[in-house]
Amino acid sequence: MKTRFFSLLIVAVVAISNSFASSKMGNPEFIAAYTEANKLMEEKFWDQAAKEWRNVLAMDPDNINVNFKLGYCLLQTENNKIDALTYLEKATSKKLNPSYDPFDPNERGAPVEALYYLGIAQHLNMLFDQSTDTFEIMKELVNKNHRLSNQINRAIETNKEAKKQVANPKKYKITNAGKTLNSSFADFGPVLTFDESSIFYTSRRLRPDSTNARIRDFETDKYRDDIYVSFKGRDGNWVQPELLNLNSDDHDATISVSPDGNTLFIYQDSLGDGQVKYSMLIGETWSAPVKLGSDINSDYWETHCTISSNGSELYFVSDRPNGQGKRDIYRCFKNSDGTWGKSENMGAIINTPYDEDAPFLSPDGKFLYFASKGHATMGGFDLFLSKKDNDGNWGAPENMGYPLNTVDDDVFYQPMADGKRAYYSSRRDGGSGDLDLYEVEMPDIKATQLASFKGVFKPIQGKKLPQGMKVSLTNVSWSEKQESPVNAANGEFFAALKPCSTYQIEYFDGVESVKSEILVIPCENEKYEYTREIQLVSKEIVKIDEIKFDNNNPIQTKIDETSGYAEYSHYFIYGKSGFSAQSEEFLGFVKLCKKVIAQKVSVTISIEGSASNVPSTGSKSNEMLSAERSENTRIALKDALEKMGYKENVDFKFEKPVNIVQGKAYENDAMQNRAEYEKYQYIKVKVQ
Repeated sequence: MKTRFFSLLIVAVVAISNSFASSKMGNPEFIAAYTEANKLMEEKFWDQAAKEWRNVLAMDPDNINVNFKLGYCLLQTENNKIDALTYLEKATSKKLNPSYDPFDPNERGAPVEALYYLGIAQHLNMLFDQSTDTFEIMKELVNKNHRLSNQINRAIETNKEAKKQVANPKKYKITNAGKTLNSSFADFGPVLTFDESSIFYTSRRLRPDSTNARIRDFETDKYRDDIYVSFKGRDGNWVQPELLNLNSDDHDATISVSPDGNTLFIYQDSLGDGQVKYSMLIGETWSAPVKLGSDINSDYWETHCTISSNGSELYFVSDRPNGQGKRDIYRCFKNSDGTWGKSENMGAIINTPYDEDAPFLSPDGKFLYFASKGHATMGGFDLFLSKKDNDGNWGAPENMGYPLNTVDDDVFYQPMADGKRAYYSSRRDGGSGDLDLYEVEMPDIKATQLASFKGVFKPIQGKKLPQGMKVSLTNVSWSEKQESPVNAANGEFFAALKPCSTYQIEYFDGVESVKSEILVIPCENEKYEYTREIQLVSKEIVKIDEIKFDNNNPIQTKIDETSGYAEYSHYFIYGKSGFSAQSEEFLGFVKLCKKVIAQKVSVTISIEGSASNVPSTGSKSNEMLSAERSENTRIALKDALEKMGYKENVDFKFEKPVNIVQGKAYENDAMQNRAEYEKYQYIKVKVQ
């Protein structure tokens, strides 16, 4: 009787439970919520769908199907993936339904595929052995033609790699970039100038003026991407970030910045047509973004780009057809006319059948950092490193290891100039609540410091800067040539130079060379910075009253600082001493030369040596006398300027001397007509 009583009680409880569940499933409110949540799933609005499934689950907490649906949606979100484990464990705790109907509100089971998603959730929670066991069980339940068969095998490989990486962590020092830069919203995509004085990044925060309060992404219900910049203060700390003026009401995201900070490359997306654009800094305002030329942008999705320090190579990401897989990395080179050449896929060494994204070149151009879901990844996107060999070929990528890489997506990695530090974005314990910016240091890597070379072209007073300015830099030590573009708006230029190298540098005003110099970069591993100011000058012929002959004042100097001109004249008077490089007048002229060189950067020196027709007693001929006068003056001036630190053919150059014999014919009247002959016995020097 007792046994029968309990049996009847169990039957009654089960009947009541089934009746309760049936009442929930037949409830119009439950059916409506279930249908709405399904629609949100179909449209891939994962955050909103997960929110709706939580409401449905509150009506029927033991519903296996709803637990599965909620767990699946959480796996697709950015911030709540690891929370999926609890729901997927419950969804797979009962017998799976091979006839599962995802659209039926009366469905209370879970599909066989729930095991696959459970394995993914276990992996994200770093339960690698359990995850592998789950995938092995699913392999037994499905045949090789199942749609998830390849993903299962890939997931098992990923578990193996993740377990290995976690067991052998690298000595990364990862530090949160701080609350000044980071917010409670997603902050990501950091890109920095070469000198680390400015950091640009993307944020999904509420703008300071709240102008985006009602501008939200329809799929995620979050604020859309905006670009911010922060500058490093005198104390070495970042100041409060500012919203850039180029932001629109669509998604605007940072992807790269030129070393000098004057060109910002951005990603813009309005209708899912992601495009790579650039904006120039003009004064304190960013220009309207313009699409990169050539075939860099297409009818497909372009997400990222990086440019070499010398401006000659560009790497970008596209999901255009005929690649290695989905998103691939492409590259193109700059033509001699400054346009970009046709792009080429980087091939199977870099690209895989999976997604690649976010390439970043190291400042020295030797390393390519990028994210990939392929290669030996430990889960999601991992960061990889490829090295360029001496022939310019990229080597097999290496996983950058744990804890830099995690079991989830790790994408943006911006290397610094010293090669041992970087900035990147990640979700980590202790962060501000979403994606944060982090600084990475690799203690075991030896720093390889590049030198920074920057400067500015100054326009002629009252005129605008010319078009086509450039700086050509030839590394004589390595037989390499690079060209630094010049910002047409402000004349600024920048280049990163290799240590232990000698550079031949030439400055062009758009038409011709205005200056050249030799620069030697030391081999010591220190932070060297070189700055230049190139003052452009008028090429008009200087019109100035020449020094007149005065036998009472035979040595004269003159300067016109406005036009950048200096003149020295020495007339040889009978009975007075000849030219002397140590004379007060000549040394005074050398000082005037210094003023002109400082003003004009590089000067031309013309020398005219003259002799009269009076027969020479110290030279074989009057022609030789005039040539000797020119040469002696040239040597004296060259030596004096070089003692001041100037270099011939860099800071100054001599024109071919003019040597003449002139004046009245000699009539054995040297003393009677000395003043007439003395007018033609001189040296004249003009510096301009």
